[in-house]
Amino acid sequence: MSLLAGTIQPPLMTLLSSTSQPSLSPLFRLHVDPKRPNGSIIRTIDDTSEDPELVPRHYERGDIVHRVIHIQSPDNRSTYIQAGCLKTQYDRYNKQDIQPLGIELGWVHLQVKRLGRREMSFEVGIVDARGREGVVRCSSFQQTPKVHAERSPPLIHLPLALPQQGPTTLTQWLDISLDLAALLPLFQSLPRRLPSSNGSSDEEDNVRAQKRRKMVELPSGRFASISCIRVYANCRVRRIWVTAEGQKTMDGMGRALKDEWGLYAAASAP
Repeated sequence: MSLLAGTIQPPLMTLLSSTSQPSLSPLFRLHVDPKRPNGSIIRTIDDTSEDPELVPRHYERGDIVHRVIHIQSPDNRSTYIQAGCLKTQYDRYNKQDIQPLGIELGWVHLQVKRLGRREMSFEVGIVDARGREGVVRCSSFQQTPKVHAERSPPLIHLPLALPQQGPTTLTQWLDISLDLAALLPLFQSLPRRLPSSNGSSDEEDNVRAQKRRKMVELPSGRFASISCIRVYANCRVRRIWVTAEGQKTMDGMGRALKDEWGLYAAASAP
């Protein structure tokens, strides 16, 4: 069972818009690091805010005029916002209150900005046509694509290239788009190697790997739905949305949508 199962889904759906009221829709839940409550923050702010609690603490070239969701923590894995939940967790924990999203649109888009030089990441849970689930994680600290086939659900970890602030940089804000159908084959095609036990032979390692692969079936084939979206610290979020055909869908919506989706620069610092 999923939140949007059996519904007619339009070709474009906005999941988060930081200028809406409330800025975080009921789809999203918050998790703040309980071990670092003073340094872990999820808050709606002006992008030009110079609050001493927040990172960065000064005006940056390319700040925008909009209010945004600020997600900050010393440990970026422990503080995040999330819509939906993994289908695997929902099935395992006896139908918990939060359901998988069940969004059948195959493109996910984010307008985000990293906080200073801190690392950031986000994840998307995807389900194939046979109900097998996987997680796509994109991180600024990841160097090469990697498959964690032993996880449940399995995970592919992809590098996220972020611009460095320089004299010619117009803005740190990014529009990120993922074609989830194109990423599904990576669960099968990317190289993967399970850790070897000390003193074990190659044959024993192969047998162990085969047993592990039987336990966790990797997703493949046709994309079916998005189960969840999670955005970790340290970043600011302006908007999260999904589309049926990526930029083609956006172009078909006309000029009014482009104006609404635009990022407008704040006044320059004196």
